Amino acid sequence: MKALDRRIRKIVPSTAVLSRSKAFHALSLLSDAILRPLWRLSTRQPLPPVRLLVRTGVGNSLLFPHYYYLTASSAIWLHFFSQGYANLESDVVDIGCGVGKSAVALRDFQYMGTRFEGSYHGFDVDPEMVAWCRAHFPPDRFRFTRVDARSTVYNPGGTVEAQRLDRPDASADLVFSQSLFSHLLEKDIRQTLAESRRILRPGGVMLTTFFCMDDLRALDLLGGRWSFSHGIGPAFVENRSYPESAVAYARDWMLAAANAAGFREARVILPSYQSTLECRP
Repeated sequence: MKALDRRIRKIVPSTAVLSRSKAFHALSLLSDAILRPLWRLSTRQPLPPVRLLVRTGVGNSLLFPHYYYLTASSAIWLHFFSQGYANLESDVVDIGCGVGKSAVALRDFQYMGTRFEGSYHGFDVDPEMVAWCRAHFPPDRFRFTRVDARSTVYNPGGTVEAQRLDRPDASADLVFSQSLFSHLLEKDIRQTLAESRRILRPGGVMLTTFFCMDDLRALDLLGGRWSFSHGIGPAFVENRSYPESAVAYARDWMLAAANAAGFREARVILPSYQSTLECRP
């Protein structure tokens, strides 16, 4: 299985790159045409087109990711709430929000007249995904902003380097990213850490997943889908042609980068195929 997974990874280095191909676009239109009417029987919640869904991770369901999109973030928010990272009144910033997959559970939450009453601010480099989110999330609580930063995978036509986020200092209770640091090289990692520290309130927390080389080795996850055998500075990349398609870092380097950004506490938790960096100011 590892050998097969490795060959597939070489053919398709990134689902974001795949999503922009004409052949996949045609297949995705067929998938949408078949499945979207069926989903309307069980939900009226808006669903992005498949070609946008696959750009920010859909598990192994490239052509049928609709259920994954609608349900994946429920477990994330249950964990965040159970650990006290956030609540239904929190001011949340999502860096690398994609097409809103992590925001869906908060948008759709309703229980006995209770809903998410905080604020959710998503940032992303992909103009299509940001435009879709603006059109399909309630603007009184959900805001989406495009950052036109260059990325060989997610925004090849970008015009600027990583830049300051459109947020006031100390304005967020939670800053988080799902699989953002797994697509950033060193300079962008350091910029994102610095911006996360700037916009966090005292007592807030930053959480971001990333490929941790130490945990990947310990869990015997190298040699199949990922090898991270190429080095670019402190980063280990999977594909030289598309270096940002998958990027890993050593635990000690990531912790040192968090401390250099001004975080007083930093630790790596929840070891899996991606681990989580937890930082507090």
